[in-house]
Amino acid sequence: MELHAAIEELHDRCAIYTSAPIAARLLDLIGWTSNADLSQAVLLEPCAGEGSILLEGVRRLLYSFRSHGRIPSFGDLEPRIRSFELHPVAVATVRRLLRKLLIEESISPQFADQLVLEWVCERDFLLENPGRATHVAANPPYVRWKNVPAILASVYRENLPSVSTRGDLSVAFLNKMQEWASEGGSIAALTSDRWMFAQYGEAFLQDTKSRGWTITVADERPSDPFLKTVGAYSAIVLLTPSGSSAHQQSSNKREKAQAMQRDLLSRHGSLQEAGCTVRVGPALGAGRTFILDPEDISEVEDELVRPFLERKDLVGLAVDTARLRVIVPYDRQGALIDPLRWPGFRAWFNRRREVLSQRSQFREREQYWRTIDAVPALWSIGPKLLMPELCNKPFVTLDRTGGIPAHSIYAIWPGEWPVETLQRVLNSGLLEITAKAEAPALKQGWMRFYKRFLMRTPLPRWSSLSREDREGLSGETPREFERSFEGLFGFAPGTTSLS
Repeated sequence: MELHAAIEELHDRCAIYTSAPIAARLLDLIGWTSNADLSQAVLLEPCAGEGSILLEGVRRLLYSFRSHGRIPSFGDLEPRIRSFELHPVAVATVRRLLRKLLIEESISPQFADQLVLEWVCERDFLLENPGRATHVAANPPYVRWKNVPAILASVYRENLPSVSTRGDLSVAFLNKMQEWASEGGSIAALTSDRWMFAQYGEAFLQDTKSRGWTITVADERPSDPFLKTVGAYSAIVLLTPSGSSAHQQSSNKREKAQAMQRDLLSRHGSLQEAGCTVRVGPALGAGRTFILDPEDISEVEDELVRPFLERKDLVGLAVDTARLRVIVPYDRQGALIDPLRWPGFRAWFNRRREVLSQRSQFREREQYWRTIDAVPALWSIGPKLLMPELCNKPFVTLDRTGGIPAHSIYAIWPGEWPVETLQRVLNSGLLEITAKAEAPALKQGWMRFYKRFLMRTPLPRWSSLSREDREGLSGETPREFERSFEGLFGFAPGTTSLS
């Protein structure tokens, strides 16, 4: 495939542009604001697209000069902005819009022409030698490496570190942004957070930390992030240099939790080694389209309708009845159905053809009516424990409905553990240790869990415990449970002293 065709194909897959409110928010997060003195700052936009972030950044730059009593010259402005875009049509569009903005801001046409050529580079950001940036804001392309055109994927893998060429292309962009901002800069990016759940994401996060960066999730589900509706979930992530006093205080608490976690893992092993299974709820896509209205339930075949659980349902020790129902185009064995054999489902999705077919994952594909993620047979097996990925106190709820949880909820199947005993043990402090040791801290004491964190929660195999400990953990009286729990884990239930 020729390079031009490869660029066109990549652009078609991931040209999903940022909405104006999100562009402004990204810039706010990194401090590129109109009232700041930006006269020595440098803004990098590595994937300009049609310019949502870039144009807002330029507006703020010009206002900053004026609010500080300066009329900027070409020499003042030219070093302040660096942006890249690979697609020729997008380059032409953003340069035209940028020139229009500059002229509206009383920059002469000749001056504006020079600036747009310097500020918008028609080159591949991933292959650029890193320069210097104090502020980086971006909506990097979200596309799996297997879907990157072969000619581009080959060049990238030859020139980029291996930690950034796994799983998803946005990770490569985040890695390159760090190289540009290595001297104390800040980075805000609108990116799908799905890579954080994967093994390659863990390797990248560890590499990021080893280079002195702290990565936090500033917003786990920003509203209306793109100019068009897409099926992918997105988050705003913030990368800042480690070393602030607040970060050091947080690090001391984390180190204590990590020491407790290491000790317990060495003695007992992990939740994964204990035979438990962890899955995140399947991504449906298309907003709430797959959530059935009450009047639609009878129109779709019963086998394709399942109980559906959201975060607001996880309020107590157990969920016995689901408020909602979801339509799932998979049979109970986990096989994708043939809609020709399911007339009720076929009539349902035909009425929603427009919204389902416009999702970026399924555009120009015949199976536009399916959910983003498959729904394997495992989801029909119960009971299981459910935990929201975002929480201020880690806590699992017993699901007795056999339901499908939302994509923001994790499910834990107990393996050989009695499910209610496992729930009691996890809620008595083991999940809290995992959270304080590994989960990113968000605002107001909230934390975000990933699958890999849950899998590393300390937990012995049920069969490895003595008969006395099994009876104590399953005992009906609090005293029996407390005695066995403290003997095994070294602290009384609910008293980790990590708060």
